[in-house]
Amino acid sequence: MRERYVSRERQGWRDQRWCRSLVLIVGLADAAAAQSTGRLWGTVRDTSGRPIAMVRLTSGATHSLTDSSGRFAFGGLAPGSAPLLIRRLGFQPIDTTLLLVSGRFDTLSFVLAMLPQDLPGVTVDMDAILRERLPDFYRHRTGGGGGFYFDRRDIDARHPQLLSDLLRALPGTRVLTDRSGRGTMRMNRSSSGPRDCPPDVWIDGVRAEGMNVDDVGIHDVEAVELYRGPAGLPPEYNDRLGRPNCGAIVIWTRLPG
Repeated sequence: MRERYVSRERQGWRDQRWCRSLVLIVGLADAAAAQSTGRLWGTVRDTSGRPIAMVRLTSGATHSLTDSSGRFAFGGLAPGSAPLLIRRLGFQPIDTTLLLVSGRFDTLSFVLAMLPQDLPGVTVDMDAILRERLPDFYRHRTGGGGGFYFDRRDIDARHPQLLSDLLRALPGTRVLTDRSGRGTMRMNRSSSGPRDCPPDVWIDGVRAEGMNVDDVGIHDVEAVELYRGPAGLPPEYNDRLGRPNCGAIVIWTRLPG
């Protein structure tokens, strides 16, 4: 019985020695592999010293990417001459060649210079946009009709608080102000005609029944047309359901933004 126990003990000792030998062999193989390859660590920064993230570094078929601190690491590089390409959008790329020594850890620091981009000029013709958006307003304005015309620049130059403030000084018009300070327009037809003659209100080409001039905020107005009577009134505003004899106020709402 004791001999069997001693035999098992000897066998366990042999197994442990074999395992240690295997670990030693593997360790020596790893060390040999490490001695036959090179490693490269480093950082990439801009000319002001700030780290640059997401920089792509390429050495042969091996790639690395910098982290948020601008750090990168290469492992398993073959010793000898190694090309290295460093690229990041918006920066001048670096294309260089390194000499790697077997088993040595090299630490390098690269600096990328910003690369200004010449973008094509962009010109915004606001008048052209407005003419495309409000073709009827500009057609009426340039047609020499018998109305009064205000675009957004005209409105801003007068600094009105209400739309009626813009129109009350025009000849042949009256503004009746209610207790809230909001006005309603009236046209003076003639000394012998009715003086309480409310004009039609049109908003973006649609007749707005029952609306007054100050029901639309001044900051929401892009352009205004005012006609004091049927003379010069564009035919599209001569609505038989309205009051074309009392003229019309045509409001074009402002473009978004």
